[in-house]
Amino acid sequence: MSAYHLVHIVTSGEYKAPLTQSQVFDRAQEQATVAGPNKPLSVSVWIMAPMREVYDEESKNIIKALEKRCPDVKIKLVGGISRLKQWPAPWTLSRLRKALKGLVAYHCRGDASFDWAWLVKKSFPNDAIILDVRGYWPLERLILAGVTDENEMSAAQRVTFNADVARLRNAIVHSDWVCTVSEPLRQMIINKVEARKDTVLIPCCVKNTIPDDRRDKIREELKITGKTAILYLGGTQNYQYLDELVIPFIQSALTLSDKYVGIFITQNKDKMVAKLEKYKVNPARTILLSLPQQQVADYLTAIDIGLLLKAPSEINNTSQPVKFGEYLSAGIPVVIEEGTGDLAGMLHENKIGCVVRLTGQPNQQAIDAEVGRALNWFEQNKNTVRNNARRFVSECYTWKANVPKERNMYIDALNRVNKK
Repeated sequence: MSAYHLVHIVTSGEYKAPLTQSQVFDRAQEQATVAGPNKPLSVSVWIMAPMREVYDEESKNIIKALEKRCPDVKIKLVGGISRLKQWPAPWTLSRLRKALKGLVAYHCRGDASFDWAWLVKKSFPNDAIILDVRGYWPLERLILAGVTDENEMSAAQRVTFNADVARLRNAIVHSDWVCTVSEPLRQMIINKVEARKDTVLIPCCVKNTIPDDRRDKIREELKITGKTAILYLGGTQNYQYLDELVIPFIQSALTLSDKYVGIFITQNKDKMVAKLEKYKVNPARTILLSLPQQQVADYLTAIDIGLLLKAPSEINNTSQPVKFGEYLSAGIPVVIEEGTGDLAGMLHENKIGCVVRLTGQPNQQAIDAEVGRALNWFEQNKNTVRNNARRFVSECYTWKANVPKERNMYIDALNRVNKK
């Protein structure tokens, strides 16, 4: 079996987020254009949204921009009215599906998207549903309450968690194939929510690598020529571990040598200023930036070391941050905290980063030793690490590199359905 159409389904306002635009739309564009076996007849993205967004000017402009960005992908904004049980969305999906002659593989971003694919499949039973589990959502939705492990939940949180687990299990059991973003998460959903052992691992990728064309110019602009720039990219929420890990790392580096400078790229600039003032981080040795999304990639190339420091926990062990691929695509080696995820082996094997253990250190001297070890690793590898990082991304962490694996998954799912 080789003739099929591919349809990505996303829900709510995800299409407005830069993260989703990369992880869904850029991905779909590569799937539509890369030559090779099992290429789909067409690639579409169906966006399930409130009906008001169909007529909203901002939403229309976002869709137009996405269509320009991904010219080979058919993008449809499907609106529904909640008080009318999402009508006319079911009718619209039926019409869109009937226009696709042949079989369809639905690539569903999470269990909310699965619900819509399942609705359509009732009328087209030979189609296949692929559930894309991007994280352990039953636990992730509690992170703002400070919950990162199951044993931290209150009784009320446990009720919500159990309902979410049941929903995820139902989506997994009724999907024809499952993919996910990290090996620890793959093992978790196999063990806890009945995912099959052939669940496919496809990491959070990037579209391509970023050349160093503007590196020197941006470093001159930031006045960091001759310095080693250490980056934190992200928000100021508690689960980012700024207080416990990120700021201590940068503070330590600044005290170890005057050649190090801390760079913070964040949309929460005022809150970040307050954080740095609270911990008395030297303002003369730090730079705070708040950049439009389209400029972030170029500024990343000006950086020397990227921090991905999260404390060990159930949720951090299973996640696969998009920033991992983003950093490496710009030639930035990555520093991660020991005991989080399955990235340590990749860093060591490909010489693209290193691991530290800051959690639980007894004193500042021990923290300085860990930070010093990471900085020494960088000094020893700085002449080759940028090329190593980009080579690794090109081979493993671009959507183009993963297209063959994805196409095999779609064909396997359709074969599974049509052999029943």
